[in-house]
Amino acid sequence: MKKLAFIALAALASTAFATGPVASSPDIKITGTSVQAASLTSMSLNNNSTGQKSEAFQNLATNTGNVTIGGTSLQTVVGVGGSLTNTASGSDAYASQNLSTNVGEVSVSGNSVQLTVLAGSNVANLSSGSNSKAVQNIASNNACFTCQPTRSGGYGGH
Repeated sequence: MKKLAFIALAALASTAFATGPVASSPDIKITGTSVQAASLTSMSLNNNSTGQKSEAFQNLATNTGNVTIGGTSLQTVVGVGGSLTNTASGSDAYASQNLSTNVGEVSVSGNSVQLTVLAGSNVANLSSGSNSKAVQNIASNNACFTCQPTRSGGYGGH
């Protein structure tokens, strides 16, 4: 069980710095099987950004950008009790929350399994302010480039 908790923490830590698909996103190529998992108990994950053109990206077990997986992809988030919140506030703010999700130009040549199971939990994504946008994906695929921040907002979306 300790090994599973360590793997979950490693997966969670690796997603904390992930960003959405932007023009400068590097190409990621995985030639085998890709497994991303986050296992959470009594959780409180909060990601907040404030100010004009603020961006808040929260990604758990998620591929973002230009990703090619040459095998099977398994993305799993399991949680019991607690909350996951992602907020961006200010004019032109952008909040993107993704759980077990592919966002952007992601291709998988094998089987793809995306699973999010949360019990007694709250998931919230909020963007507030003029011209703000909030996008939330749970166990899904999203190649909607109009759902990303726009260049007119000052950040490098499509």
